[in-house]
Amino acid sequence: TKNILQQAKNYGYRTKSDEESVLNYVTEEVELEDGKKANTVVIPYSYSHTVTYKYDKKTGRYTRDLGSGIQQDWTTGKQVTTKNIIITFASNYSLNDGSGKGRQDLNNIGKLDGYYITNGKAIKITCEKKSRTAKTVYKDLKGKEIEVNDGNTFVQICPINANVTIK
Repeated sequence: TKNILQQAKNYGYRTKSDEESVLNYVTEEVELEDGKKANTVVIPYSYSHTVTYKYDKKTGRYTRDLGSGIQQDWTTGKQVTTKNIIITFASNYSLNDGSGKGRQDLNNIGKLDGYYITNGKAIKITCEKKSRTAKTVYKDLKGKEIEVNDGNTFVQICPINANVTIK
């Protein structure tokens, strides 16, 4: 981090912002009373790349597996965990940038479907973004911005036709 900050300074980049958090974090524990059970969440991105989250009731967190094994933190060697998961379904397309590398971009402007998952439960949400530079606002199906449990959050952007399973 120290090196990144130094490079940002060298290039004259800002390292502070007055922008509010993208997510509406709250300190009181959010329980999704009307949510469906979400003890296991499987997100298949392709035949060779699948992310699996498993809820640990003791810790109130999800462990993260990548492919056929656990995903470990590079520095600590411990399994990666998260308190919250947000899934957004967005279409993607290949960039015509001349690189021939199959680079992709997202159609993430507008109102998209998704899920908010925390504490072993999931609810359907909408993910709304008015422009490329606007922040995404995550709302429940009644149109109210969701409250997100304090803790880290993984935002998973999935293809529209991804066969995500939540059990």
